[in-house]
Amino acid sequence: MDAKRIRSFLKKTTLVRKPRKLLSTFGATRIEYHVVSPIDAMTDKTRLREGVVVSEKPQILTPDSLRERFEGFGDDSDAFSEWIQNQYRDLLRALEYTFKNQTPNARVLTENAHETALKIRDDVDRREIHQAAVIECPDAGWSLALMQFTLEEAARAFPTNVRDLEQHDLFAPGSNEDRRRRGEVDRMFDKAKTDRDARQRLGMKLRDYGLFETYEDRFLALFR
Repeated sequence: MDAKRIRSFLKKTTLVRKPRKLLSTFGATRIEYHVVSPIDAMTDKTRLREGVVVSEKPQILTPDSLRERFEGFGDDSDAFSEWIQNQYRDLLRALEYTFKNQTPNARVLTENAHETALKIRDDVDRREIHQAAVIECPDAGWSLALMQFTLEEAARAFPTNVRDLEQHDLFAPGSNEDRRRRGEVDRMFDKAKTDRDARQRLGMKLRDYGLFETYEDRFLALFR
């Protein structure tokens, strides 16, 4: 599918109602969706697709693997992946968001598509379903519309997700392990002040951890 057709689909796509809460940083987020599409060449016939998109908690700084990010988004999702990847490349390189389309179902209504979307929006608001979305889009581009919606939600939540991870010292890969190793080395230095055998073990540990150059002056000072 070429980029011109994809842009045409997205130009005709409208997010009628977005979720009221951001994607969670430390757990899965369930978003109820209602995708409304007029059926081509059938006046006042509307296809309504409903289901739940589950966003798994974002993973930190993983390699790009876009084709594995979406599960259950229809037969056309692979055709849209390359275009989506280019549009959201920076976001997807920073955090890995994974989405699953669960319990999807579709039915045809004898109603106007736009009026149907507004009716569903009002019903969702009245029932105070915070994590729900209503999308109006071309019938042939429904999976693209849903995929773009999920990534827009990721982009909206991204600053908060990053801040939460940074506050828990989780964003820098290996940060917890690095602190553990440095803590272990500091304890070994304390013991090595009075124990010659501990100095040998310390030297081996520094080399194993690749930290010898960092601690070289402090290590050699033990022998002066």
